[in-house]
Amino acid sequence: MAYRGGGGHVKPPSALCSSVNSGKFSTCTALSHNICMVSDFFYPNMGGVESHIYQLSQCLIQRGHKVIIVTHAYRDRKGIRYLTNGLKVYYLPLKVMYNQSTATTLFHSLPLLRVRLLGALEHKDVRDVLVQGHIFLNTSLTEAFCMAIVEAASCGLQVVSTKVGGIPEVLPESLIVLCEPSVKSLCEGLEKAIFQLKSGTLPTPENIHNIVKTFYTWKNVARRTEKVYELVLKEDVLSVDKRLDRLISHCGSVTGHIFALLAVLNYLFLIVLRWITPDSVIDVAIDATGPRGAWTHHCPHSEKRGENEKVSKTR
Repeated sequence: MAYRGGGGHVKPPSALCSSVNSGKFSTCTALSHNICMVSDFFYPNMGGVESHIYQLSQCLIQRGHKVIIVTHAYRDRKGIRYLTNGLKVYYLPLKVMYNQSTATTLFHSLPLLRVRLLGALEHKDVRDVLVQGHIFLNTSLTEAFCMAIVEAASCGLQVVSTKVGGIPEVLPESLIVLCEPSVKSLCEGLEKAIFQLKSGTLPTPENIHNIVKTFYTWKNVARRTEKVYELVLKEDVLSVDKRLDRLISHCGSVTGHIFALLAVLNYLFLIVLRWITPDSVIDVAIDATGPRGAWTHHCPHSEKRGENEKVSKTR
């Protein structure tokens, strides 16, 4: 999320144009955002979501934005930690309910089926297994991005997947057969992919790989993420009463009022927490990244780059 000021007005981002270049990747950007990534899943836990958040945050920092990450504590890892390039991570003392999910995430996942896969592969073996097939079937009931279908397509497989979450935006229509999350629809999608395979109308694995390898780099993802933040910053911030009205109107007369009541209770609970623990008694962590970040000020990227070039020349 990008930072917004109070009072219903958008805080204007500061102008920033860094002279740092890394290869062909320039960190020059017209706007500087304060970005907060919130997720139950982050390091030291390992997975696709964790890697996505970390890599995207690093690229956004390189482009001059200030980025922090908020997650729950992992055993002894609590409080505030700093990762590469001053990436600040808040490990909050939240109770984990199941599979690294806090109560909020678990509540939204209750209606979903869970499947446990046995015999997990080492990451180095995934490619060797995928290239043995022709069709990759993904039956997710919920997905944010689904790295698995990108990996499968990169290995030359035709993808058949449920049409949920962000999956329809990951691959072009020529490389994926989208299905409703039902047995009947998935069977029809598989039959379509098998027919295309037998009739020779599918692209060759080499062509699929060459197409997919140009789609995603973390630097491109960071630039596209910037555009989303800039669009959001142009929208008006709704007042509390308008947000409650929207909940009631969008969620129905009964469910909407229940959600509105929960929202009010959450707001009151936040006020109580701030009264119990005022902001003035909370330790303030330094801002490591961003245009006014402590790390940026004491050791700017240009100096780091110069030092790295000197080291490389002496080797």
